[in-house]
Amino acid sequence: MNYDDKFQLMIMGDSMVGKTSLLYQYQENKFMSNYLATCGIDFFTKEESFGEKKVRIKIWDTAGQERFKSLTQAFSRNADGIILVFDVTSRETFLNLKFWIACINSSLGENNFLPKIIIGNKIDMEKEVQKSEAENFAEINKCIYFETSAKLNIGVNEAIRHLVSKLLEQKNAEYPGRLSKKESTRLSKLDPNVNIKREKSKRCAC
Repeated sequence: MNYDDKFQLMIMGDSMVGKTSLLYQYQENKFMSNYLATCGIDFFTKEESFGEKKVRIKIWDTAGQERFKSLTQAFSRNADGIILVFDVTSRETFLNLKFWIACINSSLGENNFLPKIIIGNKIDMEKEVQKSEAENFAEINKCIYFETSAKLNIGVNEAIRHLVSKLLEQKNAEYPGRLSKKESTRLSKLDPNVNIKREKSKRCAC
């Protein structure tokens, strides 16, 4: 447990937009295209250095199917930050971001201040959603927009590190020089045994 700080993030969005591929690229610096769609909740962890601080980052990977909405909402109440993902080659997944934001607001209230970023993934392919449109949507919803390619490892680290940097700034402002008791309590609420093991074969790109 050799780290100075720890944060818990959630990644949300439709199935097949590349959430698991993004997290695998972030954790392992590798791309795997043969994933099965996540069922329920899974998680990835990584330790990163921010200046002199070592930070443990735990990211909950949520299922994109609507039938898991209640599970996603329950876990979002314990998150320190949210990553919303859509597929730039699919306008439908972009339009459905409104649904995922509504899920967050349903759990936390419309005036919540939970830090969020929006990721447009698969920029190595032909786009249906242009950057300017996505940036405008992100601004309206008080998010920062990033474009990524999990396949080519473009923008993945930058997006996640930006969110964690904002969390560190926020925490230092609220709790200068000490660990937030509120955060420690929040992190202890989740049972790590809910992790669903990732299969290594016969998986589709998601």
